[in-house]
Amino acid sequence: MPSSRQRALSREIILSTALDLVDEEGLSALSLRSLGKRLGVSQAAFYRHFPDKAALLEGIAEQVWRLTFESFLDRVDAGAIDSASTPTHEASEPTEGAPASPLLTYMRAYARCLAATLRSHPGAVMLLLTHPMSTPEQLSLLARVFVTLARRGFTPNADMLGLVNAVSIYTTAFVAAEVVPPVGGSPERKAASAALDPEDAQALRPLIEDLLDGRYDFNAQFERGLEAILRGW
Repeated sequence: MPSSRQRALSREIILSTALDLVDEEGLSALSLRSLGKRLGVSQAAFYRHFPDKAALLEGIAEQVWRLTFESFLDRVDAGAIDSASTPTHEASEPTEGAPASPLLTYMRAYARCLAATLRSHPGAVMLLLTHPMSTPEQLSLLARVFVTLARRGFTPNADMLGLVNAVSIYTTAFVAAEVVPPVGGSPERKAASAALDPEDAQALRPLIEDLLDGRYDFNAQFERGLEAILRGW
């Protein structure tokens, strides 16, 4: 007969605990056994919700999407998303003085929410990168976002899903480059400027000055790349 803890076990509790485990010990430490030990239940207690580890991994990805979309909708509800959130280092609209595009304004905010969520859960970054949004549960979360925006007068067009996917992949890959340890470890290296031939360094300096001087700003580069994607849409 199942224990009271097994009867009380829900999908939400399992996913929240699994994400905590990944945050604390890394994705490689996750297994049904390690998760059961943390929750004080047997592996069999999970099978009602997740038939195998693959389904559990998709569920963790779902949890990260949920946190991202909740953060985004909180900003929408608070009125914190408007043209003022547009980066000032470059013009983001093709015509100076033109009203900000609601689509691009929402997509900028979404990308920033996703990046912030991933930076808070770096152990899950590679999971999202290799598990694009595709399950019914994950798509249902996105549908709720579209419904909420529609109630505010914004109607997603046929390109919306493609744009969300493009921005999601860009954002996840960029954060992966920032927070995921290099495969095989990180060997000790000389500064970039010292490793280059002096003539090569002089020729490249106008293009990669910040990198050569150790002042590469991930967030600034993320914003520039995001604008390049959005302005072409």
